[in-house]
This record gives sequence, structure tokens and C-alpha cells, in this order.
Amino acid sequence: MILPNLDSLYNLTEEQIENFQRDGHIFLPSVMKKEEVNVYRTFVAQHVKSNNLYHVPKEDRHHYGVEKAFPSVMNMWETNPVIKRITFARRFAKIAADLLGEDRIRLYHDSSIFLPPGGKAIPWHTDSSYMLPTYPDKTITMWMALNYLPEEIGSMGFVSRSHELATENVLLAARKGYPLVEYGAMNPGDATFHSGLTLHYAAGNPTPYYREVLTIIYIADDLTIIDPEDNKVKDARNYHLKRLFPSKKPGDKASSHYTPILYSREW
Repeated sequence: MILPNLDSLYNLTEEQIENFQRDGHIFLPSVMKKEEVNVYRTFVAQHVKSNNLYHVPKEDRHHYGVEKAFPSVMNMWETNPVIKRITFARRFAKIAADLLGEDRIRLYHDSSIFLPPGGKAIPWHTDSSYMLPTYPDKTITMWMALNYLPEEIGSMGFVSRSHELATENVLLAARKGYPLVEYGAMNPGDATFHSGLTLHYAAGNPTPYYREVLTIIYIADDLTIIDPEDNKVKDARNYHLKRLFPSKKPGDKASSHYTPILYSREW
């Protein structure tokens, strides 16, 4: 089988970039074309179906989000060369670089989130709160639909401008009058991008079929690792330090074999 090339460019307008930087999120249609999704979705679904966590130490399995509310398979690219083509796609990485206004962009990790029928909602949170903290905090997540997501599932909900607050305090954002934005139904290949500091949530799944989503989190190049705060998610953040930045410590640059440069304007 000839796999579609995912390095062709998806050009953004200046208005789209400005809107993202103001609001902290954006919806982009057909980031992956229909014919591309038709090919790659099969490989992702097969990987998710066959994936087991036997290779993951038992004490670390809860970090992979396998509970019903957030069933996730992380870093698929390490063991699946076809999915690696998606995770390393220059098209997606350049979008992330353009939206962040960065010249070089690194992978943080990929994941598949296949929410089964009856799956619970994912509550309000920011991605940065569960990632290894860096300075400056420049992270961005692509959330792509692999199957049709009707209105009752739709896109995630975002609190516009909440990335300015750098907090998970939803009430604070509400008091400031920041609007909630939902983009409605999504076709396969549609994607949202949001800052790691943007408050967002995902609805539960009342439909009789899976909500199939692929995510890729990117970070800017040349970030510095800082020590995780002593709070309820410190354990998860320390796991990311061990898993994604082995041998690194606070004060070191956030770079490793697991977080390669995926796009550089020098190329």
C-alpha cells in the first residue's frame, strides 16, 4: 500500500494566526484530507485495538489514561512506523509552529483517545497542568477527528483568552467574562489546535459508536525544564520527565530522542 505523504503544507492566513494568539484555540477544517484519513485511520484503530500495556510497568499504567473516562494510548510512533508518519508529519508541525510564532517545533507526545459509547466527559483542565513544566510555557495540542463527530459529541469546548490566566480556575475565567466556544460537529480530518494553557473540556459520548480522536502535543524548541510543583499532579509530571526526558533534570533543556525537532523554518 502506498501511504499518502503528509508533508504538503496547510497555509494559514495572518487573521487565523492572530485569532489563535488572541483566543488560545482555533478550528481548522480538513487538516488531513478525506483520502488520507481513510488510509491512516485503519492503522490507528488497529493499533489501539491491539495495544496492551504489558510493556509498561504496572505502577506507571495509570499515566496512560486507560480508565474509561480517558482511554488513551500514548507515544504510538515508537512502535508503529505507519503512525510515526502521522506524528512526524511536517504539515501538522508547521501549523503548530505558525500558530505559536516559533521557528522550530518539537514533538512532546502523540496519543489516541478512543472514547467508547457511554464514555464520560473529560472535565475542565489545561494540558500544561499535566505536562512537565517548562520555561517559557509554549505548548500546543492538535486534536483531530478520525471519524465523524456529530453535534452531540462535537469538538471540545474552549474558554477563549483563558491562556492569559495560566490557571485551571474556571470560575476566575467566568468572572472575567471570557466566552465559551464550541465548534460543533467535526468531519474526519478536521482539527482544533489549542494552547497548553487554554481551559477546555470534552463532552461524554452518548452515541452508539466510538469517538475516535488523534492528538499530537508540540512544544517550542529551546525550553528549559523546571521543577514540578508539589501538588496533585506532580506524580504525572515527574513521570513525563522520566518517560520523555530520561537523564534530564530541572535546569536542562527540554529535548531528547523522544522529543525531536519536527519542523524548522531553516529547512
